Amino acid sequence: MFKEIEIIQMNDTHANLLPLEDIIYGPRGFKISKRGGYAKIMSKINYYREKNKNLLVFDNGDTIHGTYEAFVTKGENMVPYLNALGINAMTFHWDAAYTPQHLQALEAKLNYPILAANVYREGTEELLFEATKVFEVDGIRIGVIGIASNIIRSNMPKPFWIDTEFTDGIEETRRNIAELKSKGVDLVMVLSHLGYPQDIELIKQVDGIDIYLSGHTHNRIRELVKINDTYIIQSGALGTSIGYLNLKFKDKELLQVEHEFIELDETVKDDETIVNMLINDPVLKQHKDYLDQIVGETAIDLHRGSTFFGTMDYLLLDSMRDATGLDIAFSNGWRYGGAVKKGKIIRRNLYQIVPMNPEIMTVELTGRDLFVLLEDNLENTFSCEPFQQKGGYIKRNSGLKIYFKLENPKGQKIQRVFVGDEELNLNKIYKAAYVTRQAVPENYGENHKAFGMKAVEAIENYLSKRVYNRDNLETYIPV
Repeated sequence: MFKEIEIIQMNDTHANLLPLEDIIYGPRGFKISKRGGYAKIMSKINYYREKNKNLLVFDNGDTIHGTYEAFVTKGENMVPYLNALGINAMTFHWDAAYTPQHLQALEAKLNYPILAANVYREGTEELLFEATKVFEVDGIRIGVIGIASNIIRSNMPKPFWIDTEFTDGIEETRRNIAELKSKGVDLVMVLSHLGYPQDIELIKQVDGIDIYLSGHTHNRIRELVKINDTYIIQSGALGTSIGYLNLKFKDKELLQVEHEFIELDETVKDDETIVNMLINDPVLKQHKDYLDQIVGETAIDLHRGSTFFGTMDYLLLDSMRDATGLDIAFSNGWRYGGAVKKGKIIRRNLYQIVPMNPEIMTVELTGRDLFVLLEDNLENTFSCEPFQQKGGYIKRNSGLKIYFKLENPKGQKIQRVFVGDEELNLNKIYKAAYVTRQAVPENYGENHKAFGMKAVEAIENYLSKRVYNRDNLETYIPV
């Protein structure tokens, strides 16, 4: 007897309830298009649910952080929408920004579980969340293993991981596959936020996974990928696309998998129920006037479309340099935020860049500190060992020019570094501005101090004096 089960994947929506501008890859470079939003996600879920009642919906995390409203409510504003979607399970990364304990409290308000087989209470073997969940659909038992981001403790601020420990999830996945199969599941699925390279490596090391839903790295996987006996997808980010799988079974044996990468553009209608929820949302209403206020203008498109540069980040960094009077500024290579077309900038756009509005910090770094910081970041971004990668793009900076050979071994990638018009002096002390420990961790440099101004204020001050423009985008130059 033939049966079909359908799966919807959403990943890395970063709390974008509303449509937003995002970059599209094109023959002439990046194009900006407005798309996405939860009303379109709901519309597609309903479409497939009406076709086939055997539909499961999974969320790979980075869901309740990334917009102003999500940040000020600590993710509470997302709960009604997530429950409305009919999600079956999720895992997490930035969702722990308000502490893992707060994420547990939010889980109690969701109508589905958060799964994380690799997250423990510090110093114990006690799991913070359920490791697995079994779903029986039309007589077929599907065992799902959740794997949260493994870089939270090593790469994120302390509130993300307080009293909590994380592993890479390899042994936990192997152990849970055996346990699920002993319980008679017919199909094993992994719901992961490790990132595409790490997920591929896990698949190579662990047998017995049938379907792998990947998140974290914002890959737009348009064609179904098969590694060994495992099918893997990842479905973009920011709520502008989702993934669809059709699983065909005969006598509980998986025979065929069909895949569609679904772009949530203007051709996708909005679900009226979600639209009405958004119109009447008290949190959105409360902050609308503040966020929609025009605060400046840009002569160039702002985005984070490139591993090597982001004009959105340059606006942040140039504003920090202007505020502090320093020659160098750093921020992390964040991937969220979408894009902003050239023209008027509203305050909401600034919170796309830095929804947590961090305090600007200053630090004293020797030239050698700077060199090591940059070299380490290249290795952490492009390591040949997937589980040594720390996620995100190259660390963003303003004030430096870096020539590098990406193919060189660890510790030997950077060729030369210039600060303004002068070559980096390894023995000189440089003062730099930065935001968050993701940009300059505490083990680099000395005299880390709060400057007394937050990022959004600095950007607003900067825009009040000029229309933003930038000709030089070549901060990192491969040679």
